[in-house]
Amino acid sequence: MAQAKVQHGQEIRADLPGIGVTTMARDWFTARHEGKGEVYFCTMGPIGVRKVTVPGDGGPLPSDVVVEGLEVAGVGTYDLFNVLVQSNGDLRLVVDDATRVVAVMREREIGRVAT
Repeated sequence: MAQAKVQHGQEIRADLPGIGVTTMARDWFTARHEGKGEVYFCTMGPIGVRKVTVPGDGGPLPSDVVVEGLEVAGVGTYDLFNVLVQSNGDLRLVVDDATRVVAVMREREIGRVAT
């Protein structure tokens, strides 16, 4: 987010390529987390800021991330186009009616399919 010059307090529309989604790991309290997953940003490519809807205040970005409204077919890598990003209190990614979620195949995944 810092590379795209996203600021604390800012609200933007952005493209986030290469978001990793996997099933949520089991824990001591529940056998399965039905309908829940974990989102990874370490695989994400460069952020494309489409529009700044609320200016920021220049403060540091929050470290906690909340993802709302993301529904995917399964484990994989996804590009989020025109996602709403809010950065006040926590870093909130909101997948709404204006957002498009596209499954993508990365080179590593293509290699697994080809063999």
